[in-house]
Amino acid sequence: MDKNEILARSQKENILQDEFGAFVEQKAQANAYIVILTYSALACLIFFLQTHCTGKAYGDYRAFLFCFAITFGGRSFQHFRSHRKAKDILFVLIALCIAIITFVNILNHGMEIL
Repeated sequence: MDKNEILARSQKENILQDEFGAFVEQKAQANAYIVILTYSALACLIFFLQTHCTGKAYGDYRAFLFCFAITFGGRSFQHFRSHRKAKDILFVLIALCIAIITFVNILNHGMEIL
């Protein structure tokens, strides 16, 4: 066997490990996205209900709404880049509008906790 043949065989054998590493990384990122999105949505809902039912909350729901909008918008933008579907760009625009409005609202009124 010459040098090039050994190198080609080595690359062919290691390709599965590279694909597995990429797959694991992709799954980890997808799971992290779901966790962040779920946590942001639940915290936003809990603090929103707490604010409107009791008048006080332990956190400001707008901060979590901002996080939710940014996360959802980023994911939708990636889907749009991959699939070029109109619904994905619509989600990006809606999420961007929510994020901007929420951010401006926080800047104008400050954080409203306890």
